[in-house]
Amino acid sequence: MEIIEKIQLTFDDLDEERLVSIARTCSDLVTRFQIDLAFSGEDQTKLEIIQSKRKEVQDKIKEMAMKAHYAVDLYNQHLNIELKKAFNDQAFNLPLKPDDTSIFKVEILRLGDIEDEYNEVDHVECALTNAQKVCEESIVWTIFYSELEELEQEIQEGMDNDQKDELAETPSSIKEPNEQIQIEKRDETVEPVNVTNLSSKYLQIFKEGGAELFDFFQSEYTIDDHSPVAKYSYIYRFLSEKQFIIARSQTKYMKFIKDTFGVNMSKIFRENYKYRDDIYPILRKLKSDFVKGNKSEMN
Repeated sequence: MEIIEKIQLTFDDLDEERLVSIARTCSDLVTRFQIDLAFSGEDQTKLEIIQSKRKEVQDKIKEMAMKAHYAVDLYNQHLNIELKKAFNDQAFNLPLKPDDTSIFKVEILRLGDIEDEYNEVDHVECALTNAQKVCEESIVWTIFYSELEELEQEIQEGMDNDQKDELAETPSSIKEPNEQIQIEKRDETVEPVNVTNLSSKYLQIFKEGGAELFDFFQSEYTIDDHSPVAKYSYIYRFLSEKQFIIARSQTKYMKFIKDTFGVNMSKIFRENYKYRDDIYPILRKLKSDFVKGNKSEMN
């Protein structure tokens, strides 16, 4: 997906000029990083560099989110000053859309004293411009982080494919078409069922135990049934974080969702505050229920 399309899908309140400017800035960041990465040697080294950069950008996103919060709050303080002026019948400058939820859709309506020959820059306009600038920079780093994720997934997928090729050359790794696959205990926190027939589409996406957990989420996680793209995005984020995904390719997962459930996903939602604060605890609780259920069946 092109960067400009990704920005449009994620932030639909940007005007054309800002959209192009943010896309250009982000493209420059990605291009410079890719050039440096090209001379970094083996895939494992590149992977480590990307992961280090992701951590750096993640910290930058947190920093910009905080700055954006305070910049918007400062703009609202200046806005309140003008509202008080208007209430007291004094000359004032108010935005055309003071109640708009998007900082990018606000415009200044000048209603100052026309006899005032000294036309200084208005404090509300300065605060608004600063808030918009900080929010734009926050978007740049957010999209850049998404691009780093995709770069990491591409390299990881290539490494996974190399490992699959090596396994394919080993006779012991080949199974008969109708052979049942024994699922062993994956770790101390997840104990999947003992035996299952997994279709090839599951084997291409999930590690051992991941298919069962995905099916459990599919049926039990229902609060986002009205928004299936969000639902399957959050499930992907959780399973990927818990290392239940074999191929870290979002493209393969999205194709799997489309082929299996008829949901066309143009993207997987990025990890945001809603996911971390609201959705993640729900999925973690469901995972705990899943583990307890499997233990009960075994007993």
